[in-house]
Amino acid sequence: MSKIKVLYLSYTGLLEPLGRSQILAYLSRLADEYQFTIISFEKAADLAKTDELQALKTECEHYGINWQPKTYHHKPRLLATLWDLSALLYYTWQFSRSNRVHHIHCRSYIPTIAAWVVGKQTQVPFIFDMRALWLEEMMEAGRLARHSIVHKVLTWLETKLLQDAAHVVSLTEAAVDYLQQQQPQLSTQRFSVITTCVDLERFQLSTIAIEDKKLGTMGTVISGWYHLDWLFLSLKTQLQKDKSATFKIVTRDSAQILRTMAQKYEIEPSKLEVLSSSPNDIAKNIADIKAGLLYFTAGISKLGSAPTRLGEFLARGIPVIGNRGVGDMASLIERYQVGVVIEDGSQHSIDEALETLDILYQDKDLSQRCRHAAEDYFSADKGAERYRQIYRGLTSHEKR
Repeated sequence: MSKIKVLYLSYTGLLEPLGRSQILAYLSRLADEYQFTIISFEKAADLAKTDELQALKTECEHYGINWQPKTYHHKPRLLATLWDLSALLYYTWQFSRSNRVHHIHCRSYIPTIAAWVVGKQTQVPFIFDMRALWLEEMMEAGRLARHSIVHKVLTWLETKLLQDAAHVVSLTEAAVDYLQQQQPQLSTQRFSVITTCVDLERFQLSTIAIEDKKLGTMGTVISGWYHLDWLFLSLKTQLQKDKSATFKIVTRDSAQILRTMAQKYEIEPSKLEVLSSSPNDIAKNIADIKAGLLYFTAGISKLGSAPTRLGEFLARGIPVIGNRGVGDMASLIERYQVGVVIEDGSQHSIDEALETLDILYQDKDLSQRCRHAAEDYFSADKGAERYRQIYRGLTSHEKR
């Protein structure tokens, strides 16, 4: 039996940690039934790492995945995005014309725009995998003015993408509720909620003793979406509690900027390790973090957020401190009792959080509880099966 051909479009690079955990982890599990062509946009610095590039190509070939990496353009922002969109339009047309693929799976908005435009000619159905509320994110970041002409055009376009998609995937129930409340005409649209997933085979329980671990975090923190001030206030407060404390940040962000920030909070350079990591090494590099500090900006845009790093920390048996207002993060922490929820970044809140964390460490079941939460909520196997159901639904709908 021949495999069903699927075109997968992503503006996130497969060479990035997020690309591996949120794209390849799924598609490798679906490759038994579907033949994927992936068009992804990779940062030039990642493409320059020829060994990693070749290793990933070999891995994709192992699963029968045709990976076509393209170069991502960043500046100037608007022109760069339009340039990449034009490339997406071209490649989407090339791979979807004459019924060469059954459907197109689009990760986020820019690829979905390409599939929507091309689909007007080819009639190839597309899945809008939203990942987040992009327009709200841009407005909260100050990159888009609410009620401006550009905002009105993009809002109209977002509505069209949502209405015309064969299926819409959201990371959270909260985002679906918000969209349907704002746009009642979407009540008949087919939505599925598939949260951020973690490859649990790669992220195993850490065996390092708590007393040998460091407070810290991982992932992008210099973005405008993360409370860096809360992070460094937490580190400073922990250092005041324990002069022997050390800290770790696993990130591709600028180590110089982070060290300058640490100096501002009177944290000696020897106390802070800033480590860049490849996707394959993240599980190993976070093993000695004793609690992940997840301080994201809250707001409407964050109703659709499900931080991947939350699931990765929990899979390693590492508890977290997180704030309310970010997708389902706070309710998950409280429901599974896998960390501490803070309401704000005040000194009082951080003092209380660190004290509560010390109490949690006395619970011998804490690590196992974290792992259970990851298995129950973030399983890549479960996520892949949800996608399989969506794919099969498109096929059965077409046959009717």
